[in-house]
Amino acid sequence: MNKKEKVVFIAITFIVLISCYLFLENDKEKALNKRHNLTFVLGEEIKKRYPDRKILLLANPFKKHSFSDFDSEGIEGFKDAFGGSTEIQVAYPEIYPQFQNNPGSAILPMDTKTPLSYMVNPVSIDNLISEFPNHTILVSLIGIPFGIQNTKLWASPKHSVALIEPDMRIIGNENLAKKSFIGGKIILACVTNGKDILTIDSNNINNILANKKYLLGY
Repeated sequence: MNKKEKVVFIAITFIVLISCYLFLENDKEKALNKRHNLTFVLGEEIKKRYPDRKILLLANPFKKHSFSDFDSEGIEGFKDAFGGSTEIQVAYPEIYPQFQNNPGSAILPMDTKTPLSYMVNPVSIDNLISEFPNHTILVSLIGIPFGIQNTKLWASPKHSVALIEPDMRIIGNENLAKKSFIGGKIILACVTNGKDILTIDSNNINNILANKKYLLGY
């Protein structure tokens, strides 16, 4: 390879690397914007429907001491919807000890949107609602912990749950998912539907399960 060919090769390599970097950065920015918008919409809906309730916001326990951009956007999107008008307590449930240092050892469905559902100890959710007894809406950015039906939270008539992109198979079959919405335990779920954000509640859960159940993991 002569000098001219080397210069051309270096120039092409540089262009390719820059293009790859810009492509990845663009994808990252889209993912962050999507996360922010999703949690913002959920926050807006809760603010509109339940203006006087205090909120316990469950975030990724693996990021408790080292926020990632993705996790930060989820938290900030939700807070931005309220503009400081409601007390929001960010909390981190506990991971089962066996997954703390080896999350890859968790056995979970390959297509689940919420892998932390299989790693979070549901007992820690009860500990959190005991620590913050006045925060009666639990908003989870990390899915529904497996075994949540056996918690005090689930049995409590004063506590309700709101979610983003949930995998409702954690709850069980479609009928159990429907009951959780109709019965008022799950008050809202926001999901991405193509380029749109769809809010699911007791009014449209039957239609969603009949026509777009894949949005809830089924």
